[in-house]
Amino acid sequence: MKKLLLLSAFLIFACSSDDSNDNNSNEINSDFVGTWIANYSGDGSGSAEVIVSPSGSVSGYADETDPISGTVTNEGSINATSGNVSDGYSTEWTGTLQTDGTGSGTWSGSGFFGTWTAIKQ
Repeated sequence: MKKLLLLSAFLIFACSSDDSNDNNSNEINSDFVGTWIANYSGDGSGSAEVIVSPSGSVSGYADETDPISGTVTNEGSINATSGNVSDGYSTEWTGTLQTDGTGSGTWSGSGFFGTWTAIKQ
């Protein structure tokens, strides 16, 4: 159900438009836009679903419960955080998405760290 709600929110955001004549200068490379599935390992392991919008904003969930938010640049650099403010645990995710639909990077938080890999769906 969460995935359906996230997809609905993404579609509403992606379909809304700004009627300015800036020729989509705020949009990132379309190869990065969409849903990515990531697996992480190291001091902890699990998976994440990340949605990249045309504007480069990142949303999703790690392990289906911890919200993820951040940004992707037009070059594919991703910077995001996940976790719940209420429990004080936060994880930083950095890395690069590639135009071939793969990505990789590192994660760290609360003294733990590791690596991640992703594939665009």
